[in-house]
Amino acid sequence: MTKSRNIKRIVSNIFWMLFDKLFILLLNLIVTVRIANYYGTLGYGTYQYAVNIVALFEILITFVDSRVVKKKYTSEAPGELVWNVSIARILFSGISIFGGLIYLLVCRESVEYKALFIVLLFNTIIINLRFGMQNRYEYLLKSQKVIIASNIGLTIGGILQLLAVSLHLPILSIAFITALTSLISLAIVYFEYRKDFGLLIQGKMKINILKGLILESLPLAIAASCAIIYSRCDSIMIGNMLSKEELGVYAIAVKLISIVQIGISPVRESVYPNMIELYETDKKLYEKRYIQITALLTWIYLIGVSVSFIVLPYIFNVLKPEYTNAFSIYKVYVIGTFFMYNAGLRAGHYTLIKRGNILMYSQIISVILNIIMNYVFINYIGTFGAAIATGITQCISLLVSNLFFGKTGREVFRWQLKGLNPLNILGKSITNDKTI
Repeated sequence: MTKSRNIKRIVSNIFWMLFDKLFILLLNLIVTVRIANYYGTLGYGTYQYAVNIVALFEILITFVDSRVVKKKYTSEAPGELVWNVSIARILFSGISIFGGLIYLLVCRESVEYKALFIVLLFNTIIINLRFGMQNRYEYLLKSQKVIIASNIGLTIGGILQLLAVSLHLPILSIAFITALTSLISLAIVYFEYRKDFGLLIQGKMKINILKGLILESLPLAIAASCAIIYSRCDSIMIGNMLSKEELGVYAIAVKLISIVQIGISPVRESVYPNMIELYETDKKLYEKRYIQITALLTWIYLIGVSVSFIVLPYIFNVLKPEYTNAFSIYKVYVIGTFFMYNAGLRAGHYTLIKRGNILMYSQIISVILNIIMNYVFINYIGTFGAAIATGITQCISLLVSNLFFGKTGREVFRWQLKGLNPLNILGKSITNDKTI
């Protein structure tokens, strides 16, 4: 494949993934505003509390990391890999569901909450059934196959959710529609996969593939688990320490963060297969591309934040007054998103150089600090304290922690700092020295 064709495929993949994020953002804004207004802070807060608890039980699925799977396509038969990855995800989802059901037996929440939790928990199995197929499409830079399926499902789901509100159905109906949306998307992806590769998703379970995936994913999984915990524990602690109404307001701020986070995944996922190739063939060019992409992501963030401060006041005009504080919380919370953009390639890099333990240790430290800070700050500052704790945690986890992992970590720290220079997007000021 020529260089120009490869770049075109990367750009095309970024476009499709960005289109997906923008489409989902617009749809979510319309649906979320309607749902939040109708069910109020208590109903919406209860729903979001269930969503966040379910996310903690999904931690086990991270033991099959998507970046590790992509690396395996160079050494394993694609069909066999997709089959084994799918089996592994389903097994881990089953364990998660078992743990979730045990949790329901001991928790003292309302019957409505427990029903929401069960439906959302089983929704995770539906989502993970398509992981193997989705990962293969991403590796081949054909994300549009998954995106079209996802958007069709989300459109149908969004219409049904708006209809549920119009018919004054209970909030449990929103959870059922969410599961139905996932099922529709799964069906479309499955039929597309059969058409493209001319086979059913089947094969033989290979212990050596499963063992390799899990062992290599382990440090990344622990890091991802910690990231899930510190990104969710603030909402859970607000729900427990304050109220479900306060959580409803906070959840709106967290939802709005997606406005400035839409640029991370399309760029990161689209360039990763190419970064794997560069690392194996030309490490100097790999470093240059790393800095360029980091600079691009950093400045996408700055532009995105600027746009969000212009757009969001209009959104709050259609939300009930009880959600007013969400915008102020957003202004604090969004600061931490800078470090997510600036460290967009960090996890992929540590995966390539087989130093996933750096991610693991930095995230373990960060999650401990985050829980402590959340407890203290929420007690004294309320929901604003949770936003501050998240921002500090992201700074420590994604930037500062690099300094504590020797030459390798300091190198990544330097690359991330170079991402602050917009000239590096064009590669104009990248040198081999250690200046920024």
